Amino acid sequence: YRLGGIIYFGERHYTARFIDSNLDVWYNDGIVLGRRAVLEGRLADIDLTTDRAGKSRDQFIYVR
Repeated sequence: YRLGGIIYFGERHYTARFIDSNLDVWYNDGIVLGRRAVLEGRLADIDLTTDRAGKSRDQFIYVR
């Protein structure tokens, strides 16, 4: 298994980051972006402890 994504929660709102098989990290905030996700960069270069707005990690998603 490997980390496939993280769901963040704060201020009664969820956001998410997804990690693809190339180890690129994608960010989604449904209120701001709708169904789109934006590429944030490489996994090694991103601090996953909070999202862009400082929301805390709530759930981890693992994939095979």
